[in-house]
Amino acid sequence: MLAYSYLCRAMKNLVLLFALLMTMACCTTETGREMDALLDRADSMNRAYVPMTDGIDSLLLEATRYYDRHGDANQQMRAHYLLGCAYRDMGEAPAALQSYQDAIDRADTLSSDCDYLRLMSVYGQMAELFHAQNLPHDELAQRKKIGDYALLVGDTLSYIRNLELYVKPYFLMRDTLEMLKVVQQAHDLYLSHGFTREASGVYGPVIDYYISKGQLDEARKLMKEFEEHSGLFDADGNIVPSREIYYYIQGTYYLKSSDLPNAERCFRKLLVNYQKDAFKGLLSVFRSKGDLDSVAKYAYLYETALDTLHNMMRTDAVHQMSSMYNYQRFQLKAEKEERAAERAKAVIVFIIIGFVFLSSLLLFFLHQYRHKKQTEILRLSTDYERAVSDYETACDENELLRQSGKEIIESKTQEIASLQVLVCQYEQQWQKVTLHDKEEALMNSDLVCVFNDMSIGKLGSRTPTNAEWKHLFRLFKQSMPIAHAVIAKDDKLSYLEMKTCVLTLLKFKNSDIAVLLEEKPQRITNMKSRINKKLFGVESASTLQDNLRRAIGTSTFKI
Repeated sequence: MLAYSYLCRAMKNLVLLFALLMTMACCTTETGREMDALLDRADSMNRAYVPMTDGIDSLLLEATRYYDRHGDANQQMRAHYLLGCAYRDMGEAPAALQSYQDAIDRADTLSSDCDYLRLMSVYGQMAELFHAQNLPHDELAQRKKIGDYALLVGDTLSYIRNLELYVKPYFLMRDTLEMLKVVQQAHDLYLSHGFTREASGVYGPVIDYYISKGQLDEARKLMKEFEEHSGLFDADGNIVPSREIYYYIQGTYYLKSSDLPNAERCFRKLLVNYQKDAFKGLLSVFRSKGDLDSVAKYAYLYETALDTLHNMMRTDAVHQMSSMYNYQRFQLKAEKEERAAERAKAVIVFIIIGFVFLSSLLLFFLHQYRHKKQTEILRLSTDYERAVSDYETACDENELLRQSGKEIIESKTQEIASLQVLVCQYEQQWQKVTLHDKEEALMNSDLVCVFNDMSIGKLGSRTPTNAEWKHLFRLFKQSMPIAHAVIAKDDKLSYLEMKTCVLTLLKFKNSDIAVLLEEKPQRITNMKSRINKKLFGVESASTLQDNLRRAIGTSTFKI
């Protein structure tokens, strides 16, 4: 009777536990449908450029936690990406960047079904945020990622459009040569793939550059192609919305061409959306006309617009500080909620362990009730204890491995952070070193000494490895940037010829260079003559070193 009573009580507990688990499963399924609908809504708003500022960020935060527990890699990446877009619309740049980085961390790029298009969008949003924060080098890094993934999935149009957008960080860096280079590359790629309109639409920044340099004929030619073939203008010559700043470029061209009526017409088109630029242009027009009353009027309007812009910039700075503060509050809140989630997870684990324990206990009493044999009870007890022991041992080992792995990751993360700080410190110190001292350091470096030893046979017949050549080129570019720019310009020289130039500047003799390059001395002489011809138009081996010295400036390279 006692065994029967235990049996009934255990069965009652099992029924209650089963009902609880079924309820949790149903709730999870319903929650999944709600989260899917939420992401679809957020995705639609994002694609339609509808700002997500109606409190949807808190819902998306819940969605990221749900998918981090129940979703696959693509779902997790999508949830964190849309959360970042919500923070972006709210002006919370730090939180947006963190969410985008979380989305990248969730992406499984080794999987065949990885959503690379979504991943490209994540990097694109990060690039735009870095551009807005005036961080062109970080923006370039994101643009490179987009290009790599566009090539990976064969999306040629996205690859070229991304290449065209390299103009933005190069503009912030004031690197005009790179701007012109990427514009021309994008133009040529558009044409080669049949995108003629897009090819004509790349010339906006280049037109502005030619106008600023006074090359009006070249600017006019590009303006004609841009206006007639880009598909951005209507029959009346009006450009599509969001591109109206082009009227300022047009007006500047007409102003420099002394066509004041057309210049005034273009600048007046900017009065709706670009008042500062409109007032600046009109001020220049009336100054050229000698209309003093209008000059005074637009000088005042331009000054007022500048004050307004300055106040907006100050407001943006305060808002960015506020965003950082709110982001820190958000982090603390997230950490608190994460601890609560861990506690909830522990309760669930305890319930599951209790379920396993009750099931095992029920089997034990059933076996005791049916057989009533002491030997069987003892055997079952022994087996049961062994199973529990093995289970606890396995759990302990698993926990030990998990903790050890976590400690290793934390240790490595700290090590990386420390090394990053150290690299920044050394880089700052290195930037303060003069070019002459950098060059002296290169000439006396351990690596150059190793090259000297190899050239005179101190290390036997060993020649430099590929890694040593790469190391030498990196030190050369770092310590002698002007010299590197001369020999690397326009990719005129082959890799072997560049090696010869570097060794020549490092004062290696022809015979030493022949040993290091595993070539005959006569071939080195011929190669020097060929290099001299390519770089300086002089077909002579003996004057190469002097020409190189003059090209890089003897004041920065002492022999």
